[in-house]
Amino acid sequence: MPKVETVGDVKNLTNYMAEDAKAKIAKVVDEAVAEAEKLLEEKKTELLDRAILDVEKLLSDAEARLNAEKSALEMEKKRKLDELKKRLYQEVIEEAWRKALEEAEKGSDAYKRFLEKALRALSEEAGEDRVIVYVRAQDLEHAKKVAKGLKNVVDVRDVKEIGKEIKGGALGRSESGGVWYNYTLEKFFEEVVREIYPKVLEALGF
Repeated sequence: MPKVETVGDVKNLTNYMAEDAKAKIAKVVDEAVAEAEKLLEEKKTELLDRAILDVEKLLSDAEARLNAEKSALEMEKKRKLDELKKRLYQEVIEEAWRKALEEAEKGSDAYKRFLEKALRALSEEAGEDRVIVYVRAQDLEHAKKVAKGLKNVVDVRDVKEIGKEIKGGALGRSESGGVWYNYTLEKFFEEVVREIYPKVLEALGF
């Protein structure tokens, strides 16, 4: 505080009061400015922290969306790949069956060899059982020739006699009528399909 030089000196007292008031005002202003700067700095820090958190949340949300989209794409890719495998496999099987039917209809050498093997396998499975063999009408002649060398085959007949239809091969029935032996082209093809399924998929590149 400024020193009062002369007690009762009005001029000096006035100057003292003015200086003292200025000093107090300056102090208050300085304190107010300092407080304002402090609050502003705190607000800036708060806003910056909030902005950082907002950015981190946005990045986190974006990453979550990307992961979800990636997962969905992977699932869609797998679904389409599975569909493609099934379609290609079905096409391969259908083509093989078409060719097998063509061979059977033509009565080709390959089909005749199949019929011979089917009849021998049927006879072997029947063992001591005496059997009647049923084949398609167009296979009767060849089947009867083969049957001559099969001791347990007692007769070869048209499959239509028993009200059935087959695409090739043979059906056998025990003479007593209690047991059937299925060596048709259809049954053979089903068994081959089950056996070669993994090989077909491998050949298709899966």
